[in-house]
Amino acid sequence: MKNIIAFLGLFLTITQLANAQSISYYPFNSQLAVSSNPTNMAWAEVRMQMNSATSAITSEFGPMLTVYKTKDAVFYTGGGVNIGWMSNVFNQSSLLKGYYGSFGVRAYPFTSVPHLGLNFEFTPYTDSKVQTGLLRAWLGVNYHFGKNKLK
Repeated sequence: MKNIIAFLGLFLTITQLANAQSISYYPFNSQLAVSSNPTNMAWAEVRMQMNSATSAITSEFGPMLTVYKTKDAVFYTGGGVNIGWMSNVFNQSSLLKGYYGSFGVRAYPFTSVPHLGLNFEFTPYTDSKVQTGLLRAWLGVNYHFGKNKLK
């Protein structure tokens, strides 16, 4: 329990230091994501897997580009790397686990709560040796802090 509290504290500290503008949670994939400002043309995102044992903690880091905006949605693309923080300590494997691409939309359909949104994303993924691959689909919710530049 102490590890979880320490990890959550570290994650929230990094969020504050990075001046995060959006936090997303993908419940079906148990991923927590912190983004810079997804309403900008270029932005970055960090994702942490929340249902892993300490020996399998992975994170994803990647730049994103907004390709189209409407008054209620942001369409984006990007990609990045998947890093296994602790697995290389326990089994001497590589820190780099794989690569991914992202194609998604963040919609803000709730007029009564304009900062609350829904995310949908296709994320092709391959291992670091480019030998296997997955086509991941993520559905989640997000909260956009500060002024929403869509409206």
